[in-house]
Amino acid sequence: MKTVVVAGAVGIIGRGVLAHYEDKDVNLVAVSRRAPDFPTRAKHLPVDLLDRNSCEALLSQVPDATHLVFAAYQEKPTPAELVEVNLQMLKNMVEVMEKHAPNLRHITLMQGGKAYGVHLGGMPFSPAKESDPRHMPPNFYYNQVG
Repeated sequence: MKTVVVAGAVGIIGRGVLAHYEDKDVNLVAVSRRAPDFPTRAKHLPVDLLDRNSCEALLSQVPDATHLVFAAYQEKPTPAELVEVNLQMLKNMVEVMEKHAPNLRHITLMQGGKAYGVHLGGMPFSPAKESDPRHMPPNFYYNQVG
């Protein structure tokens, strides 16, 4: 049976992912600092993704994880701070899951319009396409692949 771990489970995307899987035959794990304030059958793990020790202690409890949906995100005042904090959360989560979940076979990284530069004041290309040129960094999404 699949075990789907959703990081950022109480955010807009995380809630939607949990709702999607609610009636599916999968084990569900919700990862967030705060407990879900909505009905869900997901097991909640109160993980602070910026704290590697918290990740190790709690994420090691899901060795049967097969899928990870990473929708965690923290807004910060500067682009450099935004990249730093979000990249650290992603690294902590993925590295710990790879260590403790030998059957992990799929990771989904959720992205938004900032990948296309909408936060910089408009869209130079509409509709946006993955083949569009990148805007000048820093951008958290660019650091996810390197």
